[in-house]
Amino acid sequence: METIPFFDQITDYSPEFAEKLDTLLTWSVTPFQYGDHRPYAVVKLLRNWRDKVVEQATQRDSTSPDEFIHDQLFDWLDLSGAAGEPKSLRALALLLGELVKSELFLYTNYIQRLIARGEPGLSYNEVRLPKYLTSRTLTYD
Repeated sequence: METIPFFDQITDYSPEFAEKLDTLLTWSVTPFQYGDHRPYAVVKLLRNWRDKVVEQATQRDSTSPDEFIHDQLFDWLDLSGAAGEPKSLRALALLLGELVKSELFLYTNYIQRLIARGEPGLSYNEVRLPKYLTSRTLTYD
């Protein structure tokens, strides 16, 4: 995997990186592709890029790319049509699991972000009704 030049020319936090990462992540979860190898390939390519940029950041005394990667992953989860597809759920879970294991994705940071922006459905106080009940008027005696 070290010889695949997917992110080779990208050494900064550019929009080009975001576009390539979006393509890679979407490819890894889309139901139109086959193979459980895809999330592993994504993680390996992203990890290789991260390690290279960390090394350069250390030499230049600049910031680590971890926060940038988290932001890109969070944005992709929020905006990607592929990530929201029910058919992609298994592949998405596998991808996120591998990203967490490799410390490229911090689940707690993602939950904190969702809570901070007030996402619905995160509070125990919110009542979730099944879809078949949401269209009916409920009365209580």
